[in-house]
Amino acid sequence: MSESRIERGLRHFAVPALGILALLIAAAPAPAAFPGVPGPIAYSKVVPGETEFGPAGGLFAHPPVLGQPLLQLTENPTDEGPAYSANGRLIAFSSSRNDPDAGEKGGERIFVMRSNGVGIRQVTPGAFEFSDSNPSFSPNGRRIVFQRYRPKTRTTHIFSVRTNGRGLRQLTRGRSVDSEPTYSPNGRWIAFVSNRRRRGSGGSDIFSMRPNGRHVRILVGGPARDFAPDVSPEGRRIAFASERGGTAANVFVKRIGRRSRVRRLTPGTGPCPAEGCYANPSWAPNGRLIAVWSRPDSAYAIAVIGANGSGGVQVFENNGASFLGSPAWGPRPR
Repeated sequence: MSESRIERGLRHFAVPALGILALLIAAAPAPAAFPGVPGPIAYSKVVPGETEFGPAGGLFAHPPVLGQPLLQLTENPTDEGPAYSANGRLIAFSSSRNDPDAGEKGGERIFVMRSNGVGIRQVTPGAFEFSDSNPSFSPNGRRIVFQRYRPKTRTTHIFSVRTNGRGLRQLTRGRSVDSEPTYSPNGRWIAFVSNRRRRGSGGSDIFSMRPNGRHVRILVGGPARDFAPDVSPEGRRIAFASERGGTAANVFVKRIGRRSRVRRLTPGTGPCPAEGCYANPSWAPNGRLIAVWSRPDSAYAIAVIGANGSGGVQVFENNGASFLGSPAWGPRPR
């Protein structure tokens, strides 16, 4: 039997096969996709009850060399939402690592480290008044866009900051919930999710805006809940998750443009995070494959699919004992 397109794309990856009963986790959206040679796929993992002090976990990455083991980048179970820089040398992520109770009260912060897990430094200040998450690097690596939730006012808006923690800017305002920002590969615009057209309905659409927050335009809209956008490395397509066509959550792709056709890529049968859910796509740097967060059965998994819908779904990690977070497919460091 000849190998599939996905098998050819994954031949350099070590793929463990594990399967034990899993518990519930909410997945975060993917960060920006930058062009290059496909490198590691990073994601968060939490193993409940692993130590006497509570769950174990952190950020992990599959290296792009066959036979190498899974790399553990950090050892704090509150680390999540990894995002690679365009050169593959840095990873931004959110965490309440300096305060174990902060995650329940707000207080998540943005951190940056080298892609091997060394040199962790805090970018946004810790405070119980807000929680920062879902970071995404600008293409030049100088700024990070992220969402900030304020529990007191129950508002979520998009901010950006320089990687040294200075130059904080608020990009969205108002009563809408604006979240899940991701830079386009050329840095000229930011895709994000908002309920500004459908407040109170439970629905959301995907919009674009300039890096200064101006010129907001709709990219993907409809009666369903559209979320978790990721722009392809060449900047012409957008992958996203949606419950369109019913209640099942699936991954879709469309060319950027109002009249372009939407293509479903996954065989989802249930809403997230129930069984049969597929969501939170992350483009491979070559634009040929997409990593997704999935729950094809009772266990959580990272899966890889063909960007054109061919090849079915290849399970990349399936560890029923762990909570798995959304994947981020980075370029090979250069």
